[in-house]
Amino acid sequence: MPLQPMIIRSEPGIKRDGTKFEGNNYVDGQWVRFQRGLPRKIGGYRRLVTGQGGYARGIHTHNHDGLTYVHIGNSAGVYRFTLSNNAVPTATIDRTPAGYISEEDVVWTFDAMYDTTAGDVMVLAHAAKNLLDIANDDNGTLYFGFDNGTTPLQLVSGVTVSGGIVALEPYVFAYGSNGFVQWSRPGYVNDWTGSGSGNARITSQKIVKGLPLRAGAGNAPAGLFWSLNALIRASFVGGAPVFQFDTISSQTSILSSQSVIEYDGLYFWCGVDRFLMFNGVVREVPNNLNLNWFYDNMNFNEREKVFAVKIPRWGEIWWCFPFGNATECTHAVIYNVRENTWYDTVLPDGGRSIGQYAQVFSSPLMTGIPTNTDIGNRITEAGDNRITEDGNNRVINDPIVWEVWQHEFGANRIAGTEVLPVRSYFETADISLIAGDNPQNMALRVEYIEPDFVQSQNMTVQVTGRANAKAGEVTSDPQTIYATPSTPQEQLVYFREIRREMRFIFESNTLNGDYQMGQVIAHVEPATGTVLGEVAS
Repeated sequence: MPLQPMIIRSEPGIKRDGTKFEGNNYVDGQWVRFQRGLPRKIGGYRRLVTGQGGYARGIHTHNHDGLTYVHIGNSAGVYRFTLSNNAVPTATIDRTPAGYISEEDVVWTFDAMYDTTAGDVMVLAHAAKNLLDIANDDNGTLYFGFDNGTTPLQLVSGVTVSGGIVALEPYVFAYGSNGFVQWSRPGYVNDWTGSGSGNARITSQKIVKGLPLRAGAGNAPAGLFWSLNALIRASFVGGAPVFQFDTISSQTSILSSQSVIEYDGLYFWCGVDRFLMFNGVVREVPNNLNLNWFYDNMNFNEREKVFAVKIPRWGEIWWCFPFGNATECTHAVIYNVRENTWYDTVLPDGGRSIGQYAQVFSSPLMTGIPTNTDIGNRITEAGDNRITEDGNNRVINDPIVWEVWQHEFGANRIAGTEVLPVRSYFETADISLIAGDNPQNMALRVEYIEPDFVQSQNMTVQVTGRANAKAGEVTSDPQTIYATPSTPQEQLVYFREIRREMRFIFESNTLNGDYQMGQVIAHVEPATGTVLGEVAS
């Protein structure tokens, strides 16, 4: 039988749940996303700023007078730097409040609001020891200062809550244990007893997150509050009560206070066993691709470190999480709102600790988990220091640093003068004559493929697959897909490989490497292939 052309194309998204053979989605990938149903490489990233005092556990950005003011909170305190419109940073300023006591397990909640007395925007920062226990009842303290200031933040006296804070302008809300909420005098970030201020108990369990909510005229401002078991809406009503609170759901859950994110007026978050959203009602976000993979592999002991960040340019919400026994976020599960699909990736450089979409930039900022560059070294934390142990039992103590990275920048990893390639690959679903409309107990032989990529730099492609679902994988040597072929033969990729269940692995791992997949054509024919194969190791 002559060779038959066929398009190499799987359904968008990476399926981790179930077996490889039973689905039509891509089965593996790293640093790859989907647009128009097709794979393309995720962008590169560059390091902007480094600092000391522990991993970042809170980040806030505010745009003011041509600059983006970035505040970072960690165990040692609060630090601030600015970014120009093209992301050139200034020196970092220590804005740690006087008298602040270093807290190793602290989580920082930031927001900003215009203050009537100051006549300017104030940044608000709340610190509480929630990192290892989302239900922790120890109260934390609230601080404030000019968003563009250089002096240490000041204490807001009389406001101590275990949860955090949120600005529902012109009010600031603080929330915490036993369903407690408290709000400031309207327009004043440092007045919590004046006219219009108040407090209430709105549910029985700890409130861990608050966000602004769009409301109709007469009910603004409004907000949403997540407790450990409920979602509550706050609406302005004026008069003596000032705010009215109604329970949207009393049978919900939340995995991490940092897992909630607003995307185009919709609210998404991780529950303890499923992904949820609020669009007027609470509903589950369907996930048939990696729901089990996420919850089976997420380190539940480190649940409060799970954080969400959005990348609207690509329609994505990333939930970064600690995989397996990791104690920091090493992987991300990604929901593409626009494509309505799910995929995942390993995070760079050992992981990320927090992130935020910064509005002025089309790319988000994420804070890094720095690692020692010596291969094989093991990094552990000891207070605010990092212990590095190498094969010679040499122990080095140096301060733990935080790093701020601008993602979606170019195609490489850029750290100072060091420029490295970013590895990206994807693996297709199985191609098999057994699973077609007219099943044939035959293998496939691929003779060559016609690559179709929007491509920078050379890529590679491999054929992999099995004789049956229990057999071991047999993977070919990588073949080059030339970005700029110099001969007619380099326009095609030749194989002569036979598999009963066949898949293709495409990879980019060169400096300035980038790609978007198109309609790749494989030339195949039926072939005799044994049902028995190598034993999977």
